[in-house]
Amino acid sequence: MMEGLDATIVWLADLIQLAFETASVLVVAWGGVAFVAALVRNRGGRPFAQARRALAGYLIVALELQLAADIVATATHPSLQELGKLAAIALIRTFLNYFLVLELREEKRAVEAQKTDQGHETPI
Repeated sequence: MMEGLDATIVWLADLIQLAFETASVLVVAWGGVAFVAALVRNRGGRPFAQARRALAGYLIVALELQLAADIVATATHPSLQELGKLAAIALIRTFLNYFLVLELREEKRAVEAQKTDQGHETPI
């Protein structure tokens, strides 16, 4: 009875892991579409920066989904090696997320500063 329950839990965890990984891939794909759309839509000003900002938001979500998938995988197949890999992956993804968020904030400040400068023209 217990073996059947264990197998069911592992099967369910594998399904959840697959769902997180699939969602991550879909988010990255949708982010690519959003990137291209932002490039096309924002031809004036700083189109690449705006498109990059759009993509970065999707990448942050995808990294979180991938981390969730790794946590589920490690929960069902724990070993010291797997735990070490999870810790390394979590650390790398945390740093990536941190720097992506920093970059988004800096870009947002630059865009707001540019809008403020455009609104305050100095008379001659």
